[in-house]
Amino acid sequence: MDRRSLLTAAAVVPVTGLLLPEAAHAAPAGFNSTFNGSKAGWSNVRGTWTLKPGNLYSRGIPGMRVSTKRTGNYSDFYYAVRMRRRGNSTGVAANALVVRGNPGSVDGTGNWKPSYLFQYANQGWYSVWRINANGTEGAVVNWTRTSSVFSTGYNFVEVWVDGDYLDFHINGTHQWSGYDSALSFGQVGISYYTEPSKTAECFIDSASLTIIGSRREPCRLGAAGRAVPGGSINMAPR
Repeated sequence: MDRRSLLTAAAVVPVTGLLLPEAAHAAPAGFNSTFNGSKAGWSNVRGTWTLKPGNLYSRGIPGMRVSTKRTGNYSDFYYAVRMRRRGNSTGVAANALVVRGNPGSVDGTGNWKPSYLFQYANQGWYSVWRINANGTEGAVVNWTRTSSVFSTGYNFVEVWVDGDYLDFHINGTHQWSGYDSALSFGQVGISYYTEPSKTAECFIDSASLTIIGSRREPCRLGAAGRAVPGGSINMAPR
C-alpha cells in the first residue's frame, strides 16, 4: 500500500502502528522493546533509567534534559514510542524522540550533538528541532499548537525518517512533514526536559524501530496547527 493512500490533502487518517510494506524485507531488523522485564539494548545517557512493571522509567533532573539511547546506528526508519510524562508543572517542558543523534556528545543541558528532536509538551504543543555537531540549534518547525496530545496518560509518538524527508505523528494524527538534509544517520533515543526547581517522571511503555528499505515519496508536506512565537528547544511558549 502506498503511503499516499494513507494521508491525503483532504483528510488526516490515523496510521497508528502501521509498518511500511518494505520493512518486512529489510535488514537489519530494527527492534521492538516492550520493557516487560528487560531493557536490553538501552542504556543511560543522562539520568538513571530503570525498569518498573512494563515500563522504562526515569526521574528528571531539574534544569536538565535526561535521555536514554538505543544501541546501533540507523539511517532510514520508522520509529514509534508510547510514553507518558508526569509532574510537568506548567505543562510546557519538552518530551522528545531523538533520532540520527550522537549521544556520546551532549551540551550543558543534556541535548545530543548532533540530533533531531521530535517533541511534544503536555499542554498541547509539538515542535521539531535540529542540533548541530558544534552545539548550535534551530527549530525545523517552531512550537505549534495541537489538540492531539493527551495531557495525562500515554502518548503514541511516531516518526518516519527517510533520506531528507521527515514525518511526525502524535496519537495517529499527522503533525508535520518536510525536508531537512543536515543529518543522515545516528542513534535513536528518548529524552525529556525538567524545569528548574521542578520534579518530573517519564514512563516508556514501548519503543520500536523498523528499517525503511527503499525511498518513499512524501505523502503530505507542511504543518498542522498554528506556530506560536517564543519558547525554546526545551520549553514551549507559556
